[in-house]
Amino acid sequence: MSEGARMNWRKRKAAAAAAAAQDPQSLPEFRYPDFICIGAQKAGTSWLDRNLRRHPKLWLPPMKELQFFSHLYIPQARNWTTRQRQEKGSKLLKRYLDKNAQEDWDYRRIARLADIVGGPITDDWYGRMFALAPADSVCGEVTPDYSTLPPEGIEHVLRLSPNVRIIFSLRDPIARSWSHIRMTAQARDITDVAVLERFASQDNQVHRANYPAIIESWRRHIPEDRFLVVFLDDIQAAPGAVLERLCGFLKVPYEEGFFPNAANPAHVGQEMEMPSSVLEILRDRFRPIYDDIAMLYPEYGAAWRARYY
Repeated sequence: MSEGARMNWRKRKAAAAAAAAQDPQSLPEFRYPDFICIGAQKAGTSWLDRNLRRHPKLWLPPMKELQFFSHLYIPQARNWTTRQRQEKGSKLLKRYLDKNAQEDWDYRRIARLADIVGGPITDDWYGRMFALAPADSVCGEVTPDYSTLPPEGIEHVLRLSPNVRIIFSLRDPIARSWSHIRMTAQARDITDVAVLERFASQDNQVHRANYPAIIESWRRHIPEDRFLVVFLDDIQAAPGAVLERLCGFLKVPYEEGFFPNAANPAHVGQEMEMPSSVLEILRDRFRPIYDDIAMLYPEYGAAWRARYY
């Protein structure tokens, strides 16, 4: 990015920050997201979150993955999502207090960071998070677990945000699943192939990879013009084009200078060879999913399927 473009970008970010710091009495107590990225997990959502935050007209909460609807509608994940919020929220709060002089503290932001840590997790809690956004911004969040919400969870999303726009990023299902398994194994220092095979055999792997079923579930509630599907293949091959498409979908201007690090991947995991037995489990379980994806998105699904069958 040129120095002139960088200066323009900084000016826009400064203007957005100034708007956010306006008289608290003029700000709403609650606001709900204009857009949500629902996943898929390990399909470029960290890249999406990082780049969308750089746009001067877009606003995202202090942390990725608020897990609000997951907390309410995916109870089996509640322990780890609560722990994640508490750990990340505590770090963000400490960083803010350490980095800023007391006379410059934004007490509304401090209160919301404390809310991330302490809850309680209610509609008001969620609405106060987005009330931090400047009035003229488009606000939203990225939480990949939302892709697996049950119908009542999706209906709750629409009650709070009737006109919400949904972004869904897809990745080759076996590659996505192995990335998930590998991340879990490395975090727990697991190398036993039998344990990796058990991970691959979990129903959750099929649930997260069944993009056609996820899309059908969400599209029952969200019209086509408010549901955008992007592909990790395109993020890797032409990141600028993906971001331009996203800006159009969110109805904000696109400038290449907004995204100086668009070509840089986010959170690349440590390489680990997939055992052949794990691959065979995933191939066997995912074959119907690949066939459905190839019908839904021939350009991508057929190429993905040809890698394994």
